[in-house]
Amino acid sequence: MTYHKFKSVFPESVHHWIFFVLLCILAASMPTSRYVMSLSQILMGVNWLLEGYYREKIIRFSKNKPALIFTSMYALYLIGILWTEDLAMGFGSDLKNKIPMLTLTFIVASSKPFNREQLNWLLLVFSAAVLVTTFIGFSVYLSGDFVNFRHISPYVSHVYLSMMVVITIFLLPWIAHRMSPDKKWFFAALLISLWLLIFLFILRSMTGIFCLVGVLAFLAFRFVFSNHNLILRFIAGAGMLVIISVMVIVPWRMYNKVSEQREYENSEFTQNTSRGNAYLHHTDEILRENGYLVYTFIAKEELREAWNERSEIDYDSRDLPGNELKVTIYRYLSSKGYKKDREALMRLSDEEIKSIERGIPNYLYNEWPGILVRVHQSVWEVYWYTKTRNPSGHTLTQRFELWKGSWQAFREKPIFGWGTGDIFIAVDFGLNKIDSEMENYHMKPHNQYLLLLLMLGLAGTITYFFLYAYFVNITKAYTFLPFNIFLTIMLISMLGNNPIDAQTGQTFFTFFTLFFGIMYRKGF
Repeated sequence: MTYHKFKSVFPESVHHWIFFVLLCILAASMPTSRYVMSLSQILMGVNWLLEGYYREKIIRFSKNKPALIFTSMYALYLIGILWTEDLAMGFGSDLKNKIPMLTLTFIVASSKPFNREQLNWLLLVFSAAVLVTTFIGFSVYLSGDFVNFRHISPYVSHVYLSMMVVITIFLLPWIAHRMSPDKKWFFAALLISLWLLIFLFILRSMTGIFCLVGVLAFLAFRFVFSNHNLILRFIAGAGMLVIISVMVIVPWRMYNKVSEQREYENSEFTQNTSRGNAYLHHTDEILRENGYLVYTFIAKEELREAWNERSEIDYDSRDLPGNELKVTIYRYLSSKGYKKDREALMRLSDEEIKSIERGIPNYLYNEWPGILVRVHQSVWEVYWYTKTRNPSGHTLTQRFELWKGSWQAFREKPIFGWGTGDIFIAVDFGLNKIDSEMENYHMKPHNQYLLLLLMLGLAGTITYFFLYAYFVNITKAYTFLPFNIFLTIMLISMLGNNPIDAQTGQTFFTFFTLFFGIMYRKGF
């Protein structure tokens, strides 16, 4: 028996069923487990080998033009290795994380297609996994046993979970409509989508929020240009204008609030606390909370004594997120217009003491809904960055600095880039060139477009997007609404993150590209 005619002891249908089960496990693991995500793909490869029929499967793959185009995108990263200095990073991280583009595409394209019912169930399994993950995350939220809202995403990055939540919001009703004519399933899907929408705001992921707004904008434009009813077109357009206006006005008003300057009550006449202790004033420190200077009117000793009476966390230690506790105390008291003394601390409730322990620096964060808190934090970061030019410790303004540095690095090697594995070298070069004050240089750009430009240069990046656009065009994937929603999510998330460069984001990208570009087309 020749090698290409090798056949398994099991019928081909058994291996095909195993492949489907493993695909379901992969779909379920995207929001739940990176380990299972990897294991399921390894087992797919083992199943592919044990099934045999290699010649038939290789011919099937070689005749699948979309699959060849998509895998050629991976080839661009391989080419980029040729001028990479850090080969360990190139092979050990960058190429490894993107391997689903090659292996998963090959296995899917070389295997026989699934039927309509199987494909619907595959999407249902993914949606169910996202739903269950949100329930687990919500239980963490209710328990209060978390330091940062990122921890409400229990298994994968909150950014990727938020992206999966957004696509599931729109995917579930679409699946329900296709699987059953019974309206009750469609309305049940709408209720689940409503819950997912609520959870998205609980999660406070700005990436997820922007993806949601982007999808709504896409749907509104699609509706306006496809619907002939002028009244409905006007309502859709007006709705989007309202959303855009809110997204502009709220941060603008927040910035005004953050940048205002207010004086403490009787500040000109108060030199000592009610206990007779002199206040300390660090007038060179410009940090403010709700307009009040943070490092003025400080009575350290009596504040330390009062705090240690009310909390089990020592005044001279750190709060739960790891910040200096005394700084969090100063900021919280300042946000209320209080001086930093015993009398002010004793006016706080027990809940406020717990808030400070959790690292909350502003009393308004206890009163505002989560999304407003997140907006205020981002606006505050921008304001502080404009005053100090130091983005360290702040996620949004660190991105600004990384983008500036990455652009300088791109200008150094614009045509072919720095190479697949030299992203850290490139970013460090750019940050040094702009004399950045960032404490940790070993970071990626947090922008997929810039990352591609740094790795592959202008030539490679243009080729990369051309190949993907060609794939979408010849597969007609754009004719499916869920794919357009998925693509909108990806394009927006790539502005502030590197989703294609990380295992979870890369698997998410590859899975839905293959589903709507190859599996869905083949199965219908």
